[in-house]
Amino acid sequence: MDDEGGAAVMTSLTTGDRRLKSTLHFHDGKRKIDFVMAYIETDDEDDDVNDRRRKVYEKALMRKGLELEIEPKEESQDQVTCFVKIHVPYDVLLAYAERMRMKMPLKEDRVDFEEGDDQHECCDSIDCKMCCTQPFRLENPELDDRDQDNYTAEFTRDKIEFFDVKNEDTFFSDSQRSRIAYRIMNETKFGDEKTMVGINRLINDGTYDCVYPLHDGAYDVDKFEIANQQNMRGLLYREWGRWGRWYKYQPLDAIRKYFGDKIALYFAWLGFYTEMLVYPTVVGLICMIYSCVSLTTYPPVKEICDPSYPTYAGDLVMCPQCDRDCGYWNLNKSCVAAEITHIFDNNSTIFFAIFMSLWATTFLEVWKRRQFKLNYEWDLVDYDEERDLIRPEFEAKVTRERINPVTRRMEPFLSPRDRCTRVCFSAVTVFFWVIVVCAAVIAVIIYRIVISSVFAYNIDPDTLGAIGSYATPSLLTTITGSLLSLILIMILNTVYEKIAIWLTDLELPRTQIEFEDSFTFKMFCFQFVNYYSYLFYVAFLKNLLAGLPPNYNYFAGNRWEECDAGGCMYELSLQLVIIMFGKQVWNNIVEIVWPWAVTKYRQWRSAMTTQTSPDNMYTRWEQDYDLQPFQQLALFYEYLEMVIQFGFATLFVSAFPLAPALALINNIFEIRLDANKLICESRRPIAQKCSDIGVWYYLLDFLGTLAVITNAFTIAFTSQSIPKLVYYYVYSLEIYNERTMQGFTNNSLAVFDVRDFSSESRPALNPTGVDFCRYRAYRTPPSDPNKYETTKQYWHVIAAQLAFVIVMEHVVMLCKWLIDYVVPDRPKALQVKIKREHFLVHEVLVKADVTTLLKKQNMSLTSDATLESGDVISHQPEATGRTGVGGNSSLKVVKETTEL
Repeated sequence: MDDEGGAAVMTSLTTGDRRLKSTLHFHDGKRKIDFVMAYIETDDEDDDVNDRRRKVYEKALMRKGLELEIEPKEESQDQVTCFVKIHVPYDVLLAYAERMRMKMPLKEDRVDFEEGDDQHECCDSIDCKMCCTQPFRLENPELDDRDQDNYTAEFTRDKIEFFDVKNEDTFFSDSQRSRIAYRIMNETKFGDEKTMVGINRLINDGTYDCVYPLHDGAYDVDKFEIANQQNMRGLLYREWGRWGRWYKYQPLDAIRKYFGDKIALYFAWLGFYTEMLVYPTVVGLICMIYSCVSLTTYPPVKEICDPSYPTYAGDLVMCPQCDRDCGYWNLNKSCVAAEITHIFDNNSTIFFAIFMSLWATTFLEVWKRRQFKLNYEWDLVDYDEERDLIRPEFEAKVTRERINPVTRRMEPFLSPRDRCTRVCFSAVTVFFWVIVVCAAVIAVIIYRIVISSVFAYNIDPDTLGAIGSYATPSLLTTITGSLLSLILIMILNTVYEKIAIWLTDLELPRTQIEFEDSFTFKMFCFQFVNYYSYLFYVAFLKNLLAGLPPNYNYFAGNRWEECDAGGCMYELSLQLVIIMFGKQVWNNIVEIVWPWAVTKYRQWRSAMTTQTSPDNMYTRWEQDYDLQPFQQLALFYEYLEMVIQFGFATLFVSAFPLAPALALINNIFEIRLDANKLICESRRPIAQKCSDIGVWYYLLDFLGTLAVITNAFTIAFTSQSIPKLVYYYVYSLEIYNERTMQGFTNNSLAVFDVRDFSSESRPALNPTGVDFCRYRAYRTPPSDPNKYETTKQYWHVIAAQLAFVIVMEHVVMLCKWLIDYVVPDRPKALQVKIKREHFLVHEVLVKADVTTLLKKQNMSLTSDATLESGDVISHQPEATGRTGVGGNSSLKVVKETTEL
């Protein structure tokens, strides 16, 4: 490739040259700037070494055919930053488009199918655009992707006459030009050593500060300046990035054209996920409305809160919640907890948990269909990950080589033994940090154990006035413990992120996709434990570990905390709300507020320089340089945030039915925040190819399957749903001769003789002379010969809980399997369409190729003698119309007949 692309050109501007503020071209106004390299020039001795490297590298780029233009530091705003502008000539674009097997549009327009060919299936009803969605659609004709009107094929230069080359300047889009430029920059060597190759290595060594393609122009322009797609950045901001467009569908084709397939696919997935959240949000709101309406008439709540209720139990004396410092208390003190518990724990909870389990499966199955449709439309069906570049770090650190069985070229090779050693060390380190997270959870538990005693001893609800009924020691302990847990989660995330990157680098992944998959698995394992471990503790272990009087359990000399008399459900709900909401607020501050402030400061500093030196214009490349860099793993963090949110919305949704609603509201803001960040605050990302969401799909599937188990156990063992059902259908008949929930509170509280407390557990003060206290359990009374033993009702409840878990898991899993079976991953109509287009494009290319050869050979189609003279061998690209069903170019033997 060193001799391809024509003559290389390097020009350097002097201070006296006139520069246009918003130009996207070289100084001659003709050659387009495809990429920019920036570096800071200093007088240090180390910079001399970097300067020699830069000269060698830039000359090597010119030998590859690229054209360079240098902006000296005297022309920059800060007087220290130099810019190297890169232009990829048309001949070089053609050569690398063939090498990278890019899909380019053919001259032949797409043929519409006859009526009845494109059959609609019942499974596609979710994708139907009803008339009621008209207000949500974008009507700007500038967003139409006209390239979709043509078939596409893998580009080959010897068949360029078949491709739709109307204009050399517009045949390749900006994202394609930047991909080619970045590919060349990553393949170019700057020294004799094998490891001295690629722009990423030069950035890591400090030779260059950064590289980036330019934005189309300013984003805050009026509609007249974005006509004819001359400023796609302004068009996207106007139709996508503004807050006024929060209710509109996303212009995915325009996003793909400007930012590339990988970013467009992320926003397609995020938009689809947000759309699907509407259904559980509506169902969850209906469940919440039912809960609130039934709150005023539900007997177990009225028995605690309403003194006029016939079976009022609010004056029952409850056993202390801690040793010595805590006193006896009346059940009506937990009225708020009982009301909150009923809102999140009632009959509708069971239905909603089953609904969410099936929704998660439906969401993933329908997404696979939507993803395949996008692959078809965006020429990604046959995208091959093997085409990805080998990471420079892999080439630099791996000394062994072997022949790649696909490319038949010598490549660095990491032996299985070495890889296994590195992976094992990484796994042990990850396990260690999981233990650290568990230690942090234990620290929060110890805090709660200690602080609950402090609150109980120092806070008198009667002195707090109106808030006294709300500021109970249990509620204050829950809120402060949840906030402390959230702070520890954020701190551990920051520390572990750096460790995960170091471990992944240590494993030496071959390609960037392998790096991201390995890093994703580590971060997900850690964040899964970090975010969800305390929720699992509250839901399944807290009450179990606390023990019952008089046999309490102790930890580090302190009595283990127990749930409120209303159960652990309301505490689980509060914990879920605080962590989920706090995480979203913190992420928005880190992702949006801080980068926005830094960008505005840098832009203000450059604007002040322009005011003091009017001749020193604030150019397009300097404006982009002052923006925030788009990190290589930026999309990873966006996906991770959404996957963790998906876990919050599904794993414990039975404890908080409004979790999908919070996720929906957050995602509506998230789409516009991410869009605004990409368009306004970030440098233009390097366009990347991507055919799916990768390993994230399998993590979502794992969370969806785990949600069935967690919700089944939450309803069975954490909530009071099953004990209430057992009481309603069995034991209420024995007491009232009818099915009713009256008397459930008294029935579910066991009696304890305070004289049986140990000396360390007995309250220090007992001013009212309490003889008996109550606690939530099914145990025999002190008068029974076998006092404090489990009752028959306890075993009935356990049997019902286990039966519920088994039945729910099997029924839901069966339904999930049926959904997976009934909903095919690829719509049948679309598969037929792909085959049809493949056939049509194949015919078009064969006929065009044969016709061209016949003209060159001056052959007469009407001459039988010529037709019988032999076969004509035609060499054409294996092509498809946006189907991606192509491969390498191949030889086709076409028997000439009179039909041609």
